[in-house]
Amino acid sequence: MNSAILTPAVSISHELTFLKQQTGQAETTILAQALQLGLNLLYRQTIEQLWIDGLIKRAEALAVLGEARLLELEYAKKALFDDIQWGLAA
Repeated sequence: MNSAILTPAVSISHELTFLKQQTGQAETTILAQALQLGLNLLYRQTIEQLWIDGLIKRAEALAVLGEARLLELEYAKKALFDDIQWGLAA
């Protein structure tokens, strides 16, 4: 079956079955890990957006995201600002 045409529910069921078979872990353990990973991702994305929007201090973002990720965001933010400035000056 082509995974591109699976419905979300079928895809989740398929992925859960696959993970159970491959890891030997209980379904509840896998679901708990998935919930934790998903919440962590959403938390980090929210921290990124708050920092980009200037709603939290750099130190707060740094504590969650780490130096490397914050430098990536700073670079992207500066590049975007520079592109906008260049476009407005043209």
